Amino acid sequence: MNLVIITLAPSSKLGYGQIIIVFLPVSLKVKIMSKAVSRILSQHSERIIATRRIKERPAVFADPPGELHPELKKWMQENGYRRLYSHQSEMFEKAHAGKSVVITTGTASGKSLSFYLPVMQRILENPARRALFIYPTKALTKDQYRNIKEFVAFFGENRIQAGVYDGDTSPNERSRIRAQANIILTNPDMINAGFLPNHNKYGFPHMFANLDTIIIDELHAYRGAFGSHVSNVFRRLLRVCDYHGNTPRFLCSSATIANPQELAEKICHQPFEIVDQDGSPSPAKHIHFYQPEYLEEAQRKKAVSEELKVILPELILSGVRSITFCQSRRESEIVTKESRDILASDPMQYGLDMSDKISPYRGGYTPAERTRIEKDLVDGALLGVVSTNALELGIDIGTLDAVVMGGFPGTRASFWQQMGRAGRKESEAHAIVMLKEKPLDQYVGKHPDWLLQAGSENAIIDRDNLYIQLSHIRAASAELPLTIDDVVSFPDLGEIIPLLVKEGELAEQNNTFQWSGDISPAHEISLRNITGDTIKIVDEEKEETITIVDLIQAKKEFYPGAIYLHDSVQYKSLKLDLETKTASVKEVSSNYYTEPHKPGNITVLVEHEHEKEFRINRFFGDVRVTVLVTGFKMVEFNSHQNLGYTELPEILRTKMETEACWIEIPDIVVRTFVATGKAPSLEQDAQSEKVPGFDYSQGLVHCLKAAASMRVMATDSDLGGDIFSFVDAESSRNKYAVVLYDGYPGGLGFSEKVFEFIDEIIRNAGNLLKNCSCKKGCPVCVGDHRIDKYLILWALRNFYKELPSPVPGVSNEISNQAGGQELPKMAWMDVKKNWGDLLGRFNSENRFGAKFLKEVRNVDQTPETIVLYLPPGIMKIANSETVIKGLKSELAKVVEVPGSFSLSFRSASEIDPKKEMKLRRMMGGDGESN
Repeated sequence: MNLVIITLAPSSKLGYGQIIIVFLPVSLKVKIMSKAVSRILSQHSERIIATRRIKERPAVFADPPGELHPELKKWMQENGYRRLYSHQSEMFEKAHAGKSVVITTGTASGKSLSFYLPVMQRILENPARRALFIYPTKALTKDQYRNIKEFVAFFGENRIQAGVYDGDTSPNERSRIRAQANIILTNPDMINAGFLPNHNKYGFPHMFANLDTIIIDELHAYRGAFGSHVSNVFRRLLRVCDYHGNTPRFLCSSATIANPQELAEKICHQPFEIVDQDGSPSPAKHIHFYQPEYLEEAQRKKAVSEELKVILPELILSGVRSITFCQSRRESEIVTKESRDILASDPMQYGLDMSDKISPYRGGYTPAERTRIEKDLVDGALLGVVSTNALELGIDIGTLDAVVMGGFPGTRASFWQQMGRAGRKESEAHAIVMLKEKPLDQYVGKHPDWLLQAGSENAIIDRDNLYIQLSHIRAASAELPLTIDDVVSFPDLGEIIPLLVKEGELAEQNNTFQWSGDISPAHEISLRNITGDTIKIVDEEKEETITIVDLIQAKKEFYPGAIYLHDSVQYKSLKLDLETKTASVKEVSSNYYTEPHKPGNITVLVEHEHEKEFRINRFFGDVRVTVLVTGFKMVEFNSHQNLGYTELPEILRTKMETEACWIEIPDIVVRTFVATGKAPSLEQDAQSEKVPGFDYSQGLVHCLKAAASMRVMATDSDLGGDIFSFVDAESSRNKYAVVLYDGYPGGLGFSEKVFEFIDEIIRNAGNLLKNCSCKKGCPVCVGDHRIDKYLILWALRNFYKELPSPVPGVSNEISNQAGGQELPKMAWMDVKKNWGDLLGRFNSENRFGAKFLKEVRNVDQTPETIVLYLPPGIMKIANSETVIKGLKSELAKVVEVPGSFSLSFRSASEIDPKKEMKLRRMMGGDGESN
């Protein structure tokens, strides 16, 4: 039986809006809720631009494997498991054979049981064995612990003991777990800062020596910087296990992504087998694509948050249990507050106040707050929750009837994860996808089958990111002395050790390198935040800590005057003290929220690659991104009208060094944009802290960033975009460029892919503008309805052919191109200095060795010799008479070579000068303060 709250329609004889609470069979309740959602959507039929139905899928069963422990078979029988789903049986058999396995099946498909069974089998066979269950969040850890306690209760604590070991665990409980528990549930942060630094004490040696299986749940969550950090944590963990004479295997589970096996192998550093044939049943799902209303007077579409505050109260009043996903903490709080305001506006109309039936859920809440919300959802005390992607993971929040997405979540993998939160336990479900004014959202709305029929994206990590490796090599040296053999774990060990020795952090003793610093380097690593610095948010009147955020987030959300929402309670930021690392706030009742103005500055640090093709002059290298929070605008609740702008008395700066691709804007485009009077970013004397109206150059950034994000599968946080000026080395003139940079220190490879695919990206940006349904320009295609998209389209075409300016009075450029004539040869002694230009020519002319020469790490040159430094791994193939002869022949075609010259290769085993500069900057060697 299931509780259902029914709100009667106005035509009911029992009275308008009266609420009846009844208990119904589950099957009947499912039908009623499905009809309720359909009824609500029918009232907004003009907003539904497409609907798709996914058919139900029957289950595929398998008998329990013959090797299954007899007591596990008994556990299955007593818990109602007559058979297993086919994927559960397949995973058991592979794991029983000693393989590391990753399983990727749908939400609520029984993935947990897939790895519970092989782990319990190993422990029942030998209770001394230890299993480490690793979850990305504390909330998910505690949720899964409830399931494992069922095994403890069945088999008895004399055979199986378990415990959650995280930051909330008491000292006594930690001691018990280390000494007795053969199942330990934790998270990567605790592995990094708690387990590994103490592997030789407190009972950890016994655990590492007997660690049999490591289970990683929600593997797909380990992408980007977080995944790259975790991969290095496991490099350290396997190194420590090896020291204790042990090599554990891994069992992983993942949502549907394109490369689960590759991701598992990159994170866990072992070969994997995959289980991807889902044998679980899946209920029918209805997916509705919702286009927000266009407001003629305001010449804009309603914000998604404006539409959500209408739909969510209707779902609550109809008793529909739902989860709504928003894309920021601020948005989740605003939507909840405005929905509560509507539900509480006239309680007499509905018979009771139901504003307490909806709650926000996001990072920044205390464990107690999150646990209460999760429990209320399961118990039915809450009918709706408005969450960030914090609830995208597999926390058990009961059976839901509907999912509402406040914008397409950015990837198909995330879409299916969010979609899977409703319709669990064989109940039919609905999903409402509200489309934001973003290129990808609008593309999904017009091409829903592209979303539903195409495969998921790749999860991208860069485990060899220099910034991340540096942090973990420092931590590894404090755990065990480093030796040359550790290059197997850390590819850039040879680059980093000499620098750490110079800085006095490592001391060399008997061919080992030992940590000699005063601090614990592992505790300086922040696996999830860009910076390890955190700010405590304190209620000044109550003298209570509300939450803790990282430094970058604090500068964006707790500048003086900012309005911060926490469970719909409003706080005003009074002071952000970066020295004491606290922000003082007080509770207020305001009719507005705030949004920061964040202009940025870009400084090129090192140029790694430079190529010219058509009129596309592109670069790739290291940059420093400086974001300035200069002020904030006040936006009224409900109406979302701009109430004004306030400048901050002191600008807040955040600096980050990362990788970027930048593309020179043709001169005629710059002069045309400036001639419109609407391109402040291209004005020589432009003040970055001014509040811009709209900017044609930002329209160019907007469409290029959108096209780039779709091509390299990057989210908003993965890839940033801006305009900056630089001095052209050839002409010594000031030029402007669109820059697309990685959103993580050191870079994770997104902008490098942009550099590789820039021709395709520019063409796709043009298609985005041409295919947009707007008449002249809109927030989707160019970022602002005041920007003429045809002028941006003209600018994109200028990357291929010089076109006359459409703005009167702007003359054409004087072409310096050689018009099809053969390019002159490079002077011999300019080869080292202009190596990048030489590579660009080899590439554009498709010459022999063009890709091979990109592997060169350094160049030395004399009047008669060229020495190329290569990675050790390709030295054997390089030192071939055929290769050397072919390269010398190609060089002679583009360089004024001397009558007799030699070409040779050496191993780049010594430290790379570029990496040394980058490492020194990371360690503060340039004297700059962030």
